[in-house]
Amino acid sequence: MSTSPRSAPWDRLAQAVAERVVNLVVDALDVDALVERVDVDRIVSRVDVDALMARVDVDRIVSRVDVDALMARVDVERVVERVDVNAIVERVDVAQVVDRLDIDALVAQTELGSIIAKSTTGVLTEILDLLRSQGVGLDDFLARWVNRILRRAPGSLPLGPPLLIPAATLPTGPAPST
Repeated sequence: MSTSPRSAPWDRLAQAVAERVVNLVVDALDVDALVERVDVDRIVSRVDVDALMARVDVDRIVSRVDVDALMARVDVERVVERVDVNAIVERVDVAQVVDRLDIDALVAQTELGSIIAKSTTGVLTEILDLLRSQGVGLDDFLARWVNRILRRAPGSLPLGPPLLIPAATLPTGPAPST
């Protein structure tokens, strides 16, 4: 359809009137009132989410993500501050963790068995040394009392067993009779 030179002014006038009417209508509309009349739940209930998700190419979206740039924007300190360590610890089943431990393997790797054996041997050695020294002290105590009862002079007594004491240190007294 061609426009004649005479209809051009009428077309412009019609266009100007239409624009003015549209502007008056839009200005007269209360957008907030219109939005309040929209039942969003009804609109959303009509959306087929499965069909919508079927159209989404997740691999394509993920391939476009720059993980390094994303991680550079993460404030790790702020994330750590938000972690509730107590809540995490409360969720840990300590009994289950202990049940999963292989104590024998742990002892084998840490040589804890040899440490226990050495410490046990050391304790037993110290106990035996204590008993021996107590026995020597008791023997010396009894020897002093026997020498007192038998009225032996301390200078006439040998310093120790004859085979262990050199001859120069043996007391010089009357030779024992044979």
